[in-house]
Amino acid sequence: MSVAPSTPEVRRSSTAPSPATASGPSAMSRAVDWCLEYATVLLLAGLLVATTFLSNHFWEVDNLRNVITQNAPIGLVAVGMTYVIIAGSFDLSVGAIFAFATLLVARMSDGPPLIIAILVTIAVGGVFGAANGIVVTKFKVNSFIATIGTGAIISGAAFAFSDSKPIFTTSESFTTLGLGRIAGFPWAGVLLVAAFLVAGLVLSKTVYGRLVQAVGGNPNAARLVGIRVDTVRISTFVLVGALSALAGVVLASQLSVGEPTLGGSTALDAFAIVVIGGTSVYGGDGALWRTAVGLAILGALDNLFNTLSLSSADQSIARGTILVLALGLNALSRTRRT
Repeated sequence: MSVAPSTPEVRRSSTAPSPATASGPSAMSRAVDWCLEYATVLLLAGLLVATTFLSNHFWEVDNLRNVITQNAPIGLVAVGMTYVIIAGSFDLSVGAIFAFATLLVARMSDGPPLIIAILVTIAVGGVFGAANGIVVTKFKVNSFIATIGTGAIISGAAFAFSDSKPIFTTSESFTTLGLGRIAGFPWAGVLLVAAFLVAGLVLSKTVYGRLVQAVGGNPNAARLVGIRVDTVRISTFVLVGALSALAGVVLASQLSVGEPTLGGSTALDAFAIVVIGGTSVYGGDGALWRTAVGLAILGALDNLFNTLSLSSADQSIARGTILVLALGLNALSRTRRT
């Protein structure tokens, strides 16, 4: 009687990893990846808990309305900036477009029908954005450098347009957009939520959204499969230009004035919101819900800073620290994925 050899079973048994070895490192790795993926959500949760204890008025309805109203303009800019960054570019001219829009809509608010004034202002912002996109894509100028230059041109045009003076508006209906409410909710907040929902669905659920991510992730591969990379990138600049102009309309409505000096920190603030939210600065990876989290973090921080009466120096240090940490997490997450 022959006996079946047991060598194969012994070999398989000796080479198979133990359950502890198989599950231990992978479970730890998954936990780290999960923490990196949702680091900003965890930060926001911790910030809200801290704010609850440090501020007695944060969760009051009037305070929350004020937070939404104050952050609606920069939130609109951040929505457009998300698209530009995912597509692999930057736009530092948004502050100049923002300021020009406040002047243009304030000048027209007492003349033609208000809706015409708003639509014309948004269209002008889109034209500025298209010019940025053409300079970046057709003339092959780095977007960082190109939009610094176009921003300076637009800013100069704003000063010339207003003769370096504020432009006031006397239209009472114009203030409704920035300060009015519908069912107790600010109209500015309605615009902001609508922008996030529509832009988020377009980015995550449509062919165009996938094209934007493909262009930012690997433009050369995108060209090889027939994607019009330049057209997609120009469209993201048009979007951020139009939304920056809309943001300027909202702020002008809130203040009843347009000024050429408004929007000085708009580009940096919008960039900070997008990056703190977790969108990759390298392009190709991001989401609008992340930008919403980034906006909520900075909005809650600003409100807490004001409640605690922190100096502008302390506020700047805190915001800069959070931005640097977000960039570090961004780079670490990218390294782990590759």
